[in-house]
Amino acid sequence: MTARPKSLTLGCAYGVRFSPDGTRLAVLGRDLVLWDVAARQKLWRGKFIAHCSSMAFSPDGGRLAIKSTTGQMAVVDAQAGQLLVNFQNKKDGEGCGPAWSPCGRYLVDGGWDGRLRVRDAQTGDLLFMHEHPGEMLRGVWSIDGGRRLLVLHGVKSVEEGQVQPPDYCSVWDWPLQAGGGRVVLSLPKLASCAPSPDGARLAVLHYAGSEEFLSVHAMDDGRCLATAPVEAGGGTGDALRWLPDGSALGRIGKGKLLFYAWPGLGVVAQEDFTYPCALDFLPGSPLAAIGSWESGMLMDLNVHKETP
Repeated sequence: MTARPKSLTLGCAYGVRFSPDGTRLAVLGRDLVLWDVAARQKLWRGKFIAHCSSMAFSPDGGRLAIKSTTGQMAVVDAQAGQLLVNFQNKKDGEGCGPAWSPCGRYLVDGGWDGRLRVRDAQTGDLLFMHEHPGEMLRGVWSIDGGRRLLVLHGVKSVEEGQVQPPDYCSVWDWPLQAGGGRVVLSLPKLASCAPSPDGARLAVLHYAGSEEFLSVHAMDDGRCLATAPVEAGGGTGDALRWLPDGSALGRIGKGKLLFYAWPGLGVVAQEDFTYPCALDFLPGSPLAAIGSWESGMLMDLNVHKETP
């Protein structure tokens, strides 16, 4: 009987992402670190731009796009751990993304200024921009294997006496075109989104008054498939991620990880964890990477065990 690999301590990790083939794990903390998953060995460590806050593997796994809290973006060779190009776009400001085009030639990101941008991944040249006045783009995700994009729009506060418009999600097809985003869901106080692995469903955390709810909607027309009240997260407790087989949703709670079955949305597992802030799963295995402001872990999770 083959022994299961030991858990791996990742240190401060506020971003975790498996490569498309599952052989490597990128960990974003004080530096960007790439691990060999099977060997539990560090392949390289680097600091390529200051205040790096998000990342995404290219479709072939050969490159890592990174973005800082100032909006600056760069592309790193994932094999060699060397900087390929720095976009030198510090003035773009904070936002979300990056996400790759399915061909790996382009990168898209969103800004808190409401701008959705597409750049050449080799040069950083701006190729397309669509403005959303009065909005913050709070999330960008690749869906359908990168063939489409999901964008979370947060509407900025309105003046006193005016009605606050709801937040909403839009879906964009490649290549992105002006006016090409299709609204799929509109709800007040959207906290987080997670597209299902097959791109057919959209899970959201949202607030109604003082209560928080987890809902799953059809991606094609936004109809609600299920909804359930959930324990309020607080802090970083609003991040969602589907298991690769679509059988459950993982959520970062306050000092814990919570797993909700699909269908049904009942809690099927819970893991206590200190300051969790990011989550990713390795397809076809119980292996999960958990980011934490204190110390992340690469470990097996028995997601489908019943809670007491």
